[in-house]
Amino acid sequence: MIAGRRPSGRATAAEPAEEERTESEPAADASSADTDATPKKPARRRRSRAKKVEAPAENGEAAPEAPAAEEQAEPAAATEAAVAPPEVEPAPEPEVEPAPEPAPTPARRRRATPSGDADTGALVALVEQLASEIAGQRSALVQLGAGVDELSTRLDRAARKPRLGVFVDVPNVLYGLEAGEAPLDMGKLLAMLTEDRELVRATAYAPVSDDPREAVERQKFVAPFVPYAYRIVTKPMKRFADGSVKGNFDVEMAIDMVTMSERLDVVAIVSGDSDFARAVETVQSRGVRVEVIAFAGSTSIEMRALADHYLELDRVTDQLR
Repeated sequence: MIAGRRPSGRATAAEPAEEERTESEPAADASSADTDATPKKPARRRRSRAKKVEAPAENGEAAPEAPAAEEQAEPAAATEAAVAPPEVEPAPEPEVEPAPEPAPTPARRRRATPSGDADTGALVALVEQLASEIAGQRSALVQLGAGVDELSTRLDRAARKPRLGVFVDVPNVLYGLEAGEAPLDMGKLLAMLTEDRELVRATAYAPVSDDPREAVERQKFVAPFVPYAYRIVTKPMKRFADGSVKGNFDVEMAIDMVTMSERLDVVAIVSGDSDFARAVETVQSRGVRVEVIAFAGSTSIEMRALADHYLELDRVTDQLR
């Protein structure tokens, strides 16, 4: 029967394809409904896939089953995830550091530390001890400095020649000669006294006559000193009622010795008169050496005792003529 003829293999193969297409349409509708909000590009990809599935049916081959709606929905969900903007994580809140605790006041520290008073007392004692040691060291340094200055002064004196001042009491020297003896050479006496020394000044105190007819430089108390390096101080002689004459220079010599002693190391007094004893003591108190040069007969015991060095002219007269 024609009505009961089994359809050909092509038609039979086509029917299931139509049924499968009919069953797949709802899935396609569902997937299209889910992807209405998605872009058009993914939808085009699904239609192309459907065409690829339908192509074997036309050639008489069995069409593969259409992918399930869930499988078709996975690419759409992936597309939505790719297109959807990334979620922005909220920025972390900044951490707020707790405010530092206020430092305890000195009063609180003392209350918190029971041994604070004892430590303070020990510290004060240590400071006082250090101050005492520093004061002692300063005192030692001052003493050391004074010693260095004194040593330096001594070295200077040792390195240079002693400074000498000569003071000659002319009447005392000339009256010490015995009658008929030759006068002394005052130039040789000055050379003897200044040997290895630096002469600052030599002064001869000579009385002069008030006779205008006699020249001063030719008088017996002045003439022996004129040719040499003496500073001659003259003074008129005093005449007394008995006819005696005297020239006294005690005050002038004493003042000059004391005044010049600040610039001298040695004072040589050519006189044995005890009137100069007090001046000698004053000069020696300033650290100046005093030498006494005189004849034995005109030298007082006091002047011998005070002198740092005594030179008796009687022993050297042969060298001074």
